[in-house]
Amino acid sequence: MMEELLKQLLESNKEIKNQLIQIDKNVKILEHRLDRLEKVDSIEHRVMVNQIDLTDIKEIVEKMDSFQREEMKDFLEIIKETTLKQMLSEEITQIHQRLDAQLTKIAKNEEAILMIEGKTSSKAV
Repeated sequence: MMEELLKQLLESNKEIKNQLIQIDKNVKILEHRLDRLEKVDSIEHRVMVNQIDLTDIKEIVEKMDSFQREEMKDFLEIIKETTLKQMLSEEITQIHQRLDAQLTKIAKNEEAILMIEGKTSSKAV
């Protein structure tokens, strides 16, 4: 009877030891999971912070883009006006040169006519 009690005590002790080992394993698994969760929380936090930063950056870039579009639009209008004025000025200059050339030809022809008239009138005399 004593032997049986002793056997039972030994078996109970063995079972308790096995259960403690299992509990230790479970605790280690839980610790590992907690570590991973902390890392995941940290990553999620960083992602959230970065998303906020990215959103802010996106808004700033959009504002800059719209501002630049407006500024560029005004700048392009000025360039168009300047270019148009320059083109018109060049065209008018070219027209003036053609007119001057035509007037020079007319003047030469008039001079030639006057010379011919002068020669014919001196022959007639």
